[in-house]
Parts: sequence; structure tokens; C-alpha cells
Amino acid sequence: MASNYEKVILACMVLCCLVALVRCEDEDQDVAEGRTFGHHFLKRMSFAVVPTAFVVGVITTLLSALTVVSMKGLGVGVILLVLAVSQIIARSSNPIPLPPPVAYAAPAPPSVPILYHKDW
Repeated sequence: MASNYEKVILACMVLCCLVALVRCEDEDQDVAEGRTFGHHFLKRMSFAVVPTAFVVGVITTLLSALTVVSMKGLGVGVILLVLAVSQIIARSSNPIPLPPPVAYAAPAPPSVPILYHKDW
């Protein structure tokens, strides 16, 4: 994937080529001007820059949101995979025997008298 620096360099190169093309056409007045690449080509291109920038911004935003959602799904999937693998390993290994339970005889609690008071 190209970095932002490479994208900027590529955009500058394309813009330089377009300006050079327009400058070459301005110097040749003998050649009949076409409808697309005429005298007002830069003016037409400036009108197209704003909608193009808007579309590129929208596409970038949507791709960013898609990337965030897919990374979230990937993270949850990795966590579930780790849990499943650890459970399989825990079930397949020899269990460690538990120590025998120790029973202690505790004395019975003393009886406490229950007193009810009726105040009504």
C-alpha cells in the first residue's frame, strides 16, 4: 500500500503533466482546439477538483470505518480462538489430583432466644 508521501508525489506529477499539456496547447495556436483540452482547461479542472475531493474524502472515511470494524471482528475472533485452544489443552492434559478434603468438627452454635415485641 502506498504511503501518503508517495500519493502526494504522484498527484503532483499528474498535475505537472496536465499543466505542461495545457501550456503546450497554448503555444500552438495553429492547431484546432478540441472540446476537452482547450484554452479553459485549467478552469474546467478547478471546477472538478471540489467534487473529486469530496468523493475521495467520503471513500476514505468509509474505508477507515470498514477497517475499524474488521479489526474489531478480527480481535474478537483471535480472543475466541485463544480461549478454545486453551480449553482443548486443559482438557487433554492430565489433571492434577486435588488434595483430599479435610473435615473439621465445629461445635454447634449456641441457642439464642428469640424475643418478639408487639408494640401496637
